[in-house]
Amino acid sequence: MKNKKYLYVLTIAILFFSCEEYLDEQQQFEALDQNDVFSDIRLASDFLDGIYTRMVTEVSAIGSNPDILPAMVMSDEGYPGRMDSSVPTIYNSYKNSDYLGLMNRNPAINSFTTPQFVSRYTESWKGINTVNTFLANVDKINNGTEEEIDRLKGQAYLLRAYYYHLMTKRHGGLIYLKENLNLNESFDRERESYASNLADIIEDLDIAFDLLPVRWESENVGRPTKGFALALKSRVTLFAASPLVNTNNDQQAWVNAATAASDLINYANANGLYELADASNAINMDVDHNGADLFVSEAEELLPYRSIFNGPGRSKVFPNEVIFMESIERTAGGGNATNPLPRLYLTVGFDIAKGNSRPMNVGATANIVAKYETKNGLAIEDDPSYNPQEPFINRDPRFYNNILFHGVPWIHTTSGPKNPTNVADLARINENGVLGLDLHDPATPANRLWEVRNHTGYRIRKWVPNGYYLTGGSRGQLDFHVNTIVFRMAEVYLNYAEAANEAYGPSGTAPGSTLTALDAVNKIRNRVGMPNVNAMYAGSKELLRERIRNERAVELCFEGFRYDDMRRWKIAHLDENRKVKYLFMRWQGGESALYPTGFSYEDVEQIDLEKTFTDKNYWWPIPSSENIASPSFNQTEGW
Repeated sequence: MKNKKYLYVLTIAILFFSCEEYLDEQQQFEALDQNDVFSDIRLASDFLDGIYTRMVTEVSAIGSNPDILPAMVMSDEGYPGRMDSSVPTIYNSYKNSDYLGLMNRNPAINSFTTPQFVSRYTESWKGINTVNTFLANVDKINNGTEEEIDRLKGQAYLLRAYYYHLMTKRHGGLIYLKENLNLNESFDRERESYASNLADIIEDLDIAFDLLPVRWESENVGRPTKGFALALKSRVTLFAASPLVNTNNDQQAWVNAATAASDLINYANANGLYELADASNAINMDVDHNGADLFVSEAEELLPYRSIFNGPGRSKVFPNEVIFMESIERTAGGGNATNPLPRLYLTVGFDIAKGNSRPMNVGATANIVAKYETKNGLAIEDDPSYNPQEPFINRDPRFYNNILFHGVPWIHTTSGPKNPTNVADLARINENGVLGLDLHDPATPANRLWEVRNHTGYRIRKWVPNGYYLTGGSRGQLDFHVNTIVFRMAEVYLNYAEAANEAYGPSGTAPGSTLTALDAVNKIRNRVGMPNVNAMYAGSKELLRERIRNERAVELCFEGFRYDDMRRWKIAHLDENRKVKYLFMRWQGGESALYPTGFSYEDVEQIDLEKTFTDKNYWWPIPSSENIASPSFNQTEGW
């Protein structure tokens, strides 16, 4: 049948009404009929490539817009620093757990203020529709080799599983569409169970693994490989084994998760893939009191680790540890430069973003900083050498990669910066007895509140290279790259450690693996020079469980894991995880025995920012319009 319409207007159905507005990107398909597109390997490939425009992560972006409130704000990792416009209002919606209000926002009306953290529900349905349209027509390709067609099909099955993973881990079981709904049939469908959707995800991933290559040729580097399929399988089986889903603590679910992670580890070793970056010399940094490396923007010993996340030059170099990342950076144009999104916008902030009328940023909280051990491998509360009045010294080397703290040199704008010192000034009361230059001044006129100021006492250093700045709008200096990582090997080792510990205990191993749970977590620690997990944390499954959770919080911080980790562990409702704490530094007049740096340090709980979280908040609602269109498509329990 001839179809002169642009193919992307094929919608799923009224049931998923929000999919009615569809992609406009690939205009080359206008005036082509369906047979024209799918009979040609190049056009069919271009059609499928459209799905990558909707591929998001927890801190990702669609088009040129970064997400204004990513997962790090939903967890205990960060707090938004923007003062004006809609950010405080939307943050309150998150804080008060008004998830249904957020899901009911209309992106067409609230295009800038509807976070992709929310709108990815509708975006995922659009991606699934594209996959199903492709798979329904792929057999029409008449000028491609079997291998070429298989690789396209492999990508399609993989991406369908990925989009369902995005939705089901948030909303629970939906409807796993393997073909698009017929517009002439009833749309009244019931939601399926999470277990049913999981089985379909795994089936798609197994098909994708069989069809995808181990590696792509140079012109296609960056496309998903077999490793992607195994990594997603590890992630979804771990989620399914966790207390949120695995309410009866079925041990087979943990065995499945341990096996999935072990399969990827063995596969990587057999194919010479995905090696952990070796920054073991980082433990030798001099970060003692006034140490030579304490106040260094980017210490040389940390560069092998830091290069996973960013590096010099605009051309990306795929780190060996990365399984999949966005190879082409999503950018916002302006002036003579383009700016990588979204992690840069989310974490650069403050007067580095001076002149941008709607700048983004998230400040790290004292909550997450407290999870960094000392160099001795002990929690700060267990190490007698730790002094809370000198909290920045002798910490896990990853602290100096991830957290920007007071006194570290950090280049700012060269034209009229708010902080002209080129040093992070995050003190409540600085050496001059006034409010720190990187904090919001309460006396700032209302018309200047759009300028981002730090609240938490910490910035995020992980994604931000020193020397980057915005001079106005999106114009600025850009001679580096930021890696938007979807999967990396560190996650897989931590997945294995958690699942193997629950299935077999600290010293047990999954079938076919030589790694114990303890071995796996130690690999992550040792590669930055940290000692093995201390014996006081490894004597039982219960003790090691808490240390593994802490290790995930440190290693994967600001990568979008923490919120879903807290959900799947069912700890998000606990008092300590609903609180928000800031570091308050105050100048005390000079160095003394009590105040070795001259500052006092206090983690202050922000009562008005404490989050509301009850049992119903563990699963998100779907838009109310879905229930109106199809009453049998039941709303999530509790909503």
